[in-house]
Amino acid sequence: MMLKKWIKVLVGCALLSSSLLFTSTSVHAAAPSVFVNGELQGKAITVNERTLVKLRALTDPEWLVFAYDPKTRIVMFHTKDNRIKVELREGEKTATVNGKKVPIDAAVVNKGGLTYIPIRFISETLGAYVKYFAEDNRVIVRTPRYETLMQGDLTKARLVAMGLPKIQGDAPAPESGEGYHSRGYIFPEGEALRFIFNDAGYSYGYYEVNEQGMAILKWQYDDVAEREWGTKPAFKRSVYFDDFFMSGLFNYGTMDAEGKRKELGSFKPEQSYSNIAMPIEGEKRTDARPEPEAPQGKIKK
Repeated sequence: MMLKKWIKVLVGCALLSSSLLFTSTSVHAAAPSVFVNGELQGKAITVNERTLVKLRALTDPEWLVFAYDPKTRIVMFHTKDNRIKVELREGEKTATVNGKKVPIDAAVVNKGGLTYIPIRFISETLGAYVKYFAEDNRVIVRTPRYETLMQGDLTKARLVAMGLPKIQGDAPAPESGEGYHSRGYIFPEGEALRFIFNDAGYSYGYYEVNEQGMAILKWQYDDVAEREWGTKPAFKRSVYFDDFFMSGLFNYGTMDAEGKRKELGSFKPEQSYSNIAMPIEGEKRTDARPEPEAPQGKIKK
């Protein structure tokens, strides 16, 4: 993965005013919801009509490395390749980027032991992809994990997909069963952006990953309530990954259109409740999506 691809910053970000992206234009305007890699940042805060998110929300092993000095109250982070090095101090409206002072449109905030930084700084300095969706009043922030999900190696993309928050939408909440002992994922052959999640056999949910990097529920079968919602998908061939965490066993293999399974491997993972996807010999990715263009010019709410 090349970091350069991620320095596709919103054109015109520096020209945004308080009436534009990531701000509230009046007391009646609701602050936008913020999603980082598909996960809602429920603790995002607004200061002087600027939206700030937790720096830790940007944690991405392919991207940033963090450090904190409690004596100086300076938070430091750098890209994995050390191309960008940043220092921030609580309460200050400047940051040090590669040794140079850079102004920030809102002061850094420390709240509950966590550092919050303005979204504009993320896009302008860190090279994260940021886009505002007016129809949902929603801000989407993407780190390199998004590129992996949409275009990267199939096995790695499936791992990212497994970790996405699952958006239920209008579907009824499934009723709870007893003795949860396993969970499993089924992906169509060659795909990472569609999957069925099996929650110990008590419920099955089919999800599709949208452009915003969110896993949206499209079909659900609740075995406990004996209730179905949505449209069940039909996979011609698929692969499965089952984590029997109560017994400490993980199985994976392939499955035909009739549901007949062929186990390819079984082992005991080092950690239970972990998302695991194994490479399947001969399988090639078929659902990679081209990277969307960065939004151009000013985007008004």
